[in-house]
Parts: sequence; C-alpha cells; structure tokens
Amino acid sequence: MIQRSNDRFVAPAAQSIQAAVHQVIAKASLSNELKVAFVKVVVVLISSILDVLVFFFPQRLIGEASVPPTVAIISIGACIIYMGFLIALRQPSAWRWLPKLQIVIPLFDSLLIALFITNISSVLGDSQPQIITNIAAFCCLLAVSGGIRIRRQASAITTVLALANFAYAAFLFRLNPAIAIFALFTILGTGLMGMLTSDIVRRQGKNEAGRLLMQQFLPANVVEAAFETPTELIEEPMAFDVTIMMTDLRGFTNYAEKQEPAAVFNFLNQFQGLLATIVEHHDGWVSTFMGDGMLAVFGAPKVLDNHADHAVQAAQKILAEVKQLSPLPIGIGLHSGSIVAGCLGTDGHLEFSVIGDTVNVASRLESLTKEVDSSLLISKATQQRLKSLSLQSLGKLPIRGRDEHIEVFVLPPG
Repeated sequence: MIQRSNDRFVAPAAQSIQAAVHQVIAKASLSNELKVAFVKVVVVLISSILDVLVFFFPQRLIGEASVPPTVAIISIGACIIYMGFLIALRQPSAWRWLPKLQIVIPLFDSLLIALFITNISSVLGDSQPQIITNIAAFCCLLAVSGGIRIRRQASAITTVLALANFAYAAFLFRLNPAIAIFALFTILGTGLMGMLTSDIVRRQGKNEAGRLLMQQFLPANVVEAAFETPTELIEEPMAFDVTIMMTDLRGFTNYAEKQEPAAVFNFLNQFQGLLATIVEHHDGWVSTFMGDGMLAVFGAPKVLDNHADHAVQAAQKILAEVKQLSPLPIGIGLHSGSIVAGCLGTDGHLEFSVIGDTVNVASRLESLTKEVDSSLLISKATQQRLKSLSLQSLGKLPIRGRDEHIEVFVLPPG
C-alpha cells in the first residue's frame, strides 16, 4: 500500500548505491594494501635470512668480529608481524576495519625503521657510513607507501614518519648537514609523489564506482562498451531479436491524486524497484520507467536464445509479487521481434534506447489488457518462440494503429 510520510525520503536504491560506491573504493584500497603487504613479507623474510647469516658469520660477511643478536631478532619478529598483517588483510571482512589497519601498519613500518637505524648505528657506528643510503631508501619507500591508501592524509602521515626517521638517522650517524637536507628534500619529494599516486588511485576507485553507478541505468555490457569503446557505442546501433515487456498500473492517476506526493514517490520507488529486480533476475533490462509504467527488454544488448521464456517467467513473477505490494492491478504486454538498440540524442543529452515496431505492439498489447480483462497478454510472435510453456489463445484481436489483427495468448487457467 502507499504510505503517507512527512519525513525526508531517501530512496533505498540511492542508499544501496552509496554503500556500494564506498565498498568499491574500500576494496580497491584493500587490494593495494594486500599487494604491498605481500611484498613486505617477501622483503622482510629475505632480510631476516640475511640478518641471521650475518649473526653467525659476521667476520666473513661484514668484516666485524661479532654482532649482537638484536638485529636478527627484530627482523624475525617483524617478519612474523607482517605475516600477521597479511593474514588479517586476506580475511573476507578485512575491508570493514581497514581504516584502523591503515593507521597501525605505517606506524609499525616507522617503528621498524627506527629500530633498524638504532641497531645498525650500534653495530656499525661510523665504520660503514654508506649504510645511510639504505636508510634513505627505506624512508623513501615508507613515504611513498601512503599513496596506495587512496587518502591524501595517509600519504601525509607516511611522509612525516619517513622524514622523522631519516632525521633520527642523520643525527645518529652525524651526517653532513648539507647531505642530510638534500636527502630530506628527496624523501619529501617522494612523499609528494605518493600523494599524486593517491589521487590517481582514488580516481581509479571513483571510476569503478562510476561504472557501478552506470550499471543501475544501463546493461553491464553497454557500460563496458561506454568505458572501453565509447565512440563505437554512439556511432553503431545494433539490431537484435528480442521480447519487449510493457507494464502499467491501472487507475494509478486517479489513485495518486488522493495521496501525498511523498507517499506517491515512496510507493513508485518500491514498485519500480520490485519490477527492476525481477526483470534483472530473469536476464532482462529496464530501458525506461514511465511514471507507473515500464519498458523492459529481454535479449538486447545481452543476447538470449530463449528471451521469450525469460520474459514470460518474469511476467509471471511480477503478477505474483505486485499483488502483495500494490492495491492496483497491473497490465503486462509481451511481444517479440526485431529492434534496433543504440544511443539517441544530441551532444548535450544521450539516451541508450530501443526502437522498432516490436516496442509499439507490446505497448498496444498492454493497453488491450484493460479491454479483455486479462493481466497479461502475449503475442503470437512471442508464443512461437517459447520453449517451455503452453498458452491459451484468445484468437485474433484488433490492435490500435494496425490494420491487421494479431493472435493474442494468455496464460492457461490454474
């Protein structure tokens, strides 16, 4: 039934799209985080192996008599923790608490680099100052890692942490101030590149969200064509053999006059949402909603060999479900034949639509449902394409706007 409401109405479809958009962006960020986590595990694992070898063979590998075990212990501990992060990120629900991990992970990265700097300083001291180049490289990697997280704030945080770590290393190794400043600017530049990368990754996530949003209005393969080969989509209309479904609520105009506009909108949103869900579940596509009416296509642009069966099954489901939602009866017309699908309009406004006499006949059949007192009328052309259902003929009936009568069918009783 139609509900009266004075509250601001937020369409469930809009809510679901918003949620889906946020989920797409979050999953893109999670995918990036997973890739980096895997690389970290590999790098730290190799580092752990090398640190263990250095601990057992310090003279042969680095020319030192001995080294404390702390470096190897820290490397092994870091490897275990990074494996834990990788396992956590691979959980199905990881994207829900990803924002917290994206704070914890860079903080741990920074802590690990600080420990590395401290231990290297205590082990090598001034004996091998070239180690500062390794530290600078680690700091650059930390600075740029924020770019994968789609948020500029993440890049800013990792850049600050990287600069702080290198400043700490420059102090411990008594680095020449001029060299230190040059290195700090290099790390800062790397962090800024990370911010640019963040913008690119965020834009990619928004593109995926846009693709998802477009799929609410157009078939999936039309959306793919719009993204991959937009000029072909606009310039080349395509011919298909389809079944067209036209629907209309009887008496809706008079009924809606007695309702508040918000209540009418609420009802139509639920009603159209139900019809669209059923059509899509049966591999069809809603081309147009016309107030309380709908034009749906089965067999274009996604080709279906048994599009007539899909359309009739969808119509049966609609008839069953609408009774539970609407106080008004529905009329449905089905007709099969050739149509042309493509973009119509000007540069300012384009619409992907279907054109052909098949659409007109389906519309006339829907109007005829009122005269013959039947909720669903199916043309001879559709009946001939059915593979799994027998229908009952009403004989040849006149169709408004056509000289020839066409044979019309209904569902068998019972």
